[in-house]
Amino acid sequence: MSVVVEEITLPESRSESLHRIFEQSVAPNSDAHPAKRRKVTQSRPKCLVTEKGKSATGIPLGYIPLARLTLRMKSSSSTIIKGEQLQRLEPFPSRIPVVTEVRNIRLLDDDENNAPQQKSLDLEAYVMELRINDLEGKHSFSHSFQDSRLFDLLEQLRHASGLAHANKYSNDAPIACYQASISVSPDRDVFTLDAVVLWKDSLEIPVLSYLQDPALEVFTRYVLQEHIDHPSTVYDRDQRRERMLGIPQKWSPREFYSSVHVPRTTEGASNLTCPDIDCDLFPFQKRALRWLLEREGMAVQQDGTVVPMEQIPENELPVSFREMKDADGQTYYFSRLFMTLTTDISEWYDASNLLKGGILAEEMGLGKTVEMIALISLHRRLSEQQQKAGLDGLKPSGATLIITPPAILEQWKQELSKHAPNMRVHHYTGIKRGKEETDDMIVDELAQFDVVLTTYPVISREIHYAGVAPERNLRHTKRFEPRKTPLVRISWWRVCLDEAQMIESGVSNAAKVARLIPREIAWAVTGTPLRRDIDDLFGLLLFLHYEPFCFSNPLWKRLFSRFGPVLVTIINKIALRHSKDQVRDELRLPPQKRIVITTPFTAIEEQRYGQLFEQMCEDCGLDASGAPVRGNWDPEDPVIIEKMRVWLTRLRKTCLHPEVSSSTRRALGANNGPLRTVDEVLEVMIEANETAIRAEERSLLLSQLRRGQLLENAKRRVEALVLWQKALDHATQLVEKSREQLRQQRLKSDSATDGINGTISAMEHLNGDEAEDADNNSRLGQYRLRLRSALEVQHIAVFFTANAFYQIKSDPNLTQPDSEEFKSLEKREEEGYEAAKTIRKEMLTDISRKVERYMKTIKEKTRNKQFVTIPKLKPYLYSDGLESYRLLMRFENLCVALNRHAEQYNEWRTAMIKLVSQSLIDQEEDAELEGNEYERSTKHQDEMYVYMEALRSMYADRHDALTGQKNVLISHEVKAGIVQAQRGEGPSPQLFLRVMDTRSELMPDPQLGSLRGIVSELRTILTSLDWQASAGSSRARAEHEMVDLVLRNAGQMISEQLKVSSNLEKEVEMFRDTMNNRLEYYRHLQQISDTVAPYDEESAGKPLDDELFNSRLRQEEILDGKISSLKSKGRYLIHLRDDSSAENTSRICIICQSTFEVGVLTVCGHKYCSDCIRMWWRSHKSCPMCKKTLKLKDFHQITYKPQELVAQEEESSVKPGHEQHAQNAIYSDISSGLLKEIKNIDLDDSFGTKIDTLARHILWLREHDPGAKSIVFSQYKSFLTVLHEAFYRFKIVSSSIDRPDGIESFKKDPAVECFLLHGKAQSSGLTLINATHIFLCEPLINTAIELQAIARVHRIGQHRPTTVWMYLVSGTVEESIYQLSVTRRLAHIIEKEKHGKIGHSAGAPNGNGPLIEDLTETAIDSANSMEMQEASLTKLMTSGPSDGELVKQDDLWQCLFGGTVDKDSNNPSMEAEREVGRFLRGEAAEQRRIE
Repeated sequence: MSVVVEEITLPESRSESLHRIFEQSVAPNSDAHPAKRRKVTQSRPKCLVTEKGKSATGIPLGYIPLARLTLRMKSSSSTIIKGEQLQRLEPFPSRIPVVTEVRNIRLLDDDENNAPQQKSLDLEAYVMELRINDLEGKHSFSHSFQDSRLFDLLEQLRHASGLAHANKYSNDAPIACYQASISVSPDRDVFTLDAVVLWKDSLEIPVLSYLQDPALEVFTRYVLQEHIDHPSTVYDRDQRRERMLGIPQKWSPREFYSSVHVPRTTEGASNLTCPDIDCDLFPFQKRALRWLLEREGMAVQQDGTVVPMEQIPENELPVSFREMKDADGQTYYFSRLFMTLTTDISEWYDASNLLKGGILAEEMGLGKTVEMIALISLHRRLSEQQQKAGLDGLKPSGATLIITPPAILEQWKQELSKHAPNMRVHHYTGIKRGKEETDDMIVDELAQFDVVLTTYPVISREIHYAGVAPERNLRHTKRFEPRKTPLVRISWWRVCLDEAQMIESGVSNAAKVARLIPREIAWAVTGTPLRRDIDDLFGLLLFLHYEPFCFSNPLWKRLFSRFGPVLVTIINKIALRHSKDQVRDELRLPPQKRIVITTPFTAIEEQRYGQLFEQMCEDCGLDASGAPVRGNWDPEDPVIIEKMRVWLTRLRKTCLHPEVSSSTRRALGANNGPLRTVDEVLEVMIEANETAIRAEERSLLLSQLRRGQLLENAKRRVEALVLWQKALDHATQLVEKSREQLRQQRLKSDSATDGINGTISAMEHLNGDEAEDADNNSRLGQYRLRLRSALEVQHIAVFFTANAFYQIKSDPNLTQPDSEEFKSLEKREEEGYEAAKTIRKEMLTDISRKVERYMKTIKEKTRNKQFVTIPKLKPYLYSDGLESYRLLMRFENLCVALNRHAEQYNEWRTAMIKLVSQSLIDQEEDAELEGNEYERSTKHQDEMYVYMEALRSMYADRHDALTGQKNVLISHEVKAGIVQAQRGEGPSPQLFLRVMDTRSELMPDPQLGSLRGIVSELRTILTSLDWQASAGSSRARAEHEMVDLVLRNAGQMISEQLKVSSNLEKEVEMFRDTMNNRLEYYRHLQQISDTVAPYDEESAGKPLDDELFNSRLRQEEILDGKISSLKSKGRYLIHLRDDSSAENTSRICIICQSTFEVGVLTVCGHKYCSDCIRMWWRSHKSCPMCKKTLKLKDFHQITYKPQELVAQEEESSVKPGHEQHAQNAIYSDISSGLLKEIKNIDLDDSFGTKIDTLARHILWLREHDPGAKSIVFSQYKSFLTVLHEAFYRFKIVSSSIDRPDGIESFKKDPAVECFLLHGKAQSSGLTLINATHIFLCEPLINTAIELQAIARVHRIGQHRPTTVWMYLVSGTVEESIYQLSVTRRLAHIIEKEKHGKIGHSAGAPNGNGPLIEDLTETAIDSANSMEMQEASLTKLMTSGPSDGELVKQDDLWQCLFGGTVDKDSNNPSMEAEREVGRFLRGEAAEQRRIE
């Protein structure tokens, strides 16, 4: 209640203003103009009292007075009017509606926008001005107040004045408004201003965006009774509005799970029996079932029977509503959430109490399916309820409709058949288009069942049969009613959405149809109701019809973002959830072991992984320890973050298999080929390394050659010659090595041909180009390309050397003319150019061979006159007939045109033969390379192109004239060529235009038709004549004989011409191929010419550019280092290939004669331990064995890690409060006997350590646990594809969730041992309790992903112990990820221990907090439950086509480098031991050197 009354005394001048307002209200309107019809442009203002009426207190009906503000204004004594004067004056009305306005004026700077802040500002520096106007705004009163006593009243009046006026508003009735009026005392000495703040009395929820700040201020001040300071800036105003709307807050999935209803164990449900189901419920399931029945309006009596719940009147207010008194002392109810005020709360629909159904959110594996089956059997629809349901035109039914994902449909059928065999169950597959059954028959049939099953895709397809079509004004009524799905024509008793998170967005077709299905009760069943965040709950509220939130997304967002306690109340009423941790004592699941198997990389995999790790560090700007190599490295750079994320994924996939990552697979040269073994991958790595060496050597030689050109331009020709000769020697070595490699590969290919006769015979059927292309794509072709690349560099060096001889010879300052030296240089110059020409011919051998093959064919055809001869068309017309005259004339004209056309084709073909038969440049014996070879061939090639287009168009024209089939493509190309030539562009534009003009002149007239068309017309005439002749016409008989002869002649002609046309097409293609290959030859020749072009001719003769010269020199040093590293790496790879089966004797250091695990392999092939060779090299810079000079880059680290498997099982006693390694905090070693048995199983092939160990493990289970089935889980679908192929080779039968019958075959087929499940599979709700082993192929940061897979097995119904085997590779990012995951699980355990929920807490002696004394399976499962509750499941996996989990930015560095840091910081005693050993070995090496 808010009532404010104040009094003031007005000066005489102000009182007169108020008098004038009253006088004007009773005076006639003298200023009014004569009535005149005018166009009405806007509606008149409305008045609430007029529209709705008023109450006894003068308040408009339907409004609540929130505040009454009264200001009494007395006149001064001199203005008092006596009684006899009052009788002579016109009487004033008792009350006049007015409009008020209050302004705040700061005396210091006249700022009208700031209100006085009573607690912090000097009140004397402010005045407040009150203005009172009549409704028309013509007469006003204003007065300024400095009395702070009045500021509160005026401030409230100022807020009220910002609202709409109750007597002057437009459009709809306002939600908040004010009513102001002024009255005068009988003696006219006291004026009273009354203002009332009003709010609409309604349950209608306003749109918040339409509520202006004044309305929010009124609500906050008078309803909430909170004070809001006036803002000083725009930002403050925005913040102020946010505070008035409600305090923002964030919701996490964990807060949702802490808000759900969990029945107390004291809520007895032991008397609850389910006679119709064949299943014993756990106690917690009975408590859940009791709650489910209560949500459906049923109660469980003492004897266990289920009866309707008594309707007890609710005395509590609906959620979010509170009670308050208005300004008149009357009670009203308000909700800040809905911004609603009402005096009658009875009409409010309280969904939390009235809604039947809710959300069953039991944790995965706790039997939600069985609970729903029990609910269906206990609470069925009564007959009278069915009759009532049929009143709205729907077919009443007692059936429960269950909508489920397709993957678990069969599981529902099996569960219903197993636990409720007496229920009538039907599978609805969708509305049918056939007419076997009418829609009414289908409706009647579905309504008779107890349970109807269907899937989300089915109801999604019925979106067009579910809704009501919008009404349209049609000229005629519809003849047919739109067809409706039976799902919306039945009044279902209950609709249940299994895995309801499938409709979390509420916008999918399935979600829309599910909302439209009529039902009495609705249940959303899901183990993961929140997959992203709390906003996912909106889709479930939409399905449940939870009013009013299901009608307004903005209202829902307001609820969870600002009114958390209200949402908590709602969730607690409609959602139930048990976690395994809460019901473990009742659940009694078989024990589950969790074992981590750490596998080492093979040496080949270690090398590949190390190479990728180095590339990652270089790409991300980090060193091997994760430290930045540049001072300006920004860890927040989005580019760097994305690179780290991509590289992390690539490294993780490499830990599984080298070919899982698409980028790695491309790098290894196998995009779509078969799965390769480790040895095959090693061969590819050797080849890739060799290719990299050749590329770097080529770059080094090219740099040296360009550096020689810099010396040449500076006229330091002798120095350039020395540099070029050095490069030539190196290039010659590369060429010889490449020749030898090509020879060896040819020998291998020749030896392999005996076993591939089928392939050879197939290759014989290929033409020359196809066979050559196939050869180029082979291994032999790659060696040819490598040789050509080496020849190109050699050619440059030879050409430059010959040019240097010429320049030195021609420089009189260096060589005397006609001297012996001059002649020697001239001879060497000629030899160099000749050698360059020989190299060019070899480089162009392949392409020139192709061109010469085509040219040879053309020359042989010319010599033997084997080109296509176009026969001349000779029509035999005999005589003209009456009916066939015109047709025969067309026939004759067409033949004449085609004969002329053939003559021109022959002429242009002869020109084309002459052009393509010319010898290639640089193939003559005396040809020299001048640098403009491509340009010299341009004119020749342009003419060839023109005649090529002429032949193509002539062939197309002739084919069109013969068959009537027009070649649109050639026609379009010719038109485009003409337009281009007319602009003077393209090849030989003038010749092109002349040729095309000639072609247009010779083109047969389209009006003549085609030869095939003429033949068709002759047949038609012949038929007509035959009919006339049979009628007795002698003329027709004679003409029939003549036309028949012509038709036979024409038929022979077209048959012959079409055969020739087919040969002409092949001939044109031969010319085209020849032209294209000639052009390709000149392109190659020009590329070679470009490589020997002068370098920067503008700098010729100028002094040497030292900066550029030195920069190239530095770059060459870098390249030389890379080459040395690649060579040492190549030596190591060859060592892996050749010494893979070597015994421990090969792991002995030659210097100290002791075995080592980490050593060094030199580029010359000798092995030493790292410490010995380090000390030796510091003094000698050479190899201790062969004395070869070694650079730092000539060493390659080698590792002989023990190839042993290490397994760790979860321990039952640990104290994570102590500072220790996260891995050791949960896991401890177990017996290695089992691992040795697994390792000793032989495999035919090897696909890497992880795949091999997985396969061995499953084969071991086949022997030691016969009939056991396993789930193999990986986040990467691509890896499971690789694994499936490997299992197939190992004769391990597997199934997959992506196969149509994959789930059923795994459950029923005893031959299927494994079920492959990936992270993006929709496996929620899937039960695979026939499996007892779960293999996790890699550790995950987000444990919730792997828990989804584990929950498929470790759930109610499992009667055998289960084992989770996690595989990880030591020394990789997998180890870092695993440690990070375990650390987080430990944090959950510690957090729960602090809350006293597991174990018992004890004070740590060192003050480190509580320790977990008994870390059991209960504690670990509790941590897993907390992990599931905190996870946003849809945000755990990457979106789009890429697979894998999404790693947060904060975890990237720890995943990539966490293991490296841990290794460097652990075990100082072992580090000291290594230092001592290093010292002793160094001493021994030094002693042997002295000796």
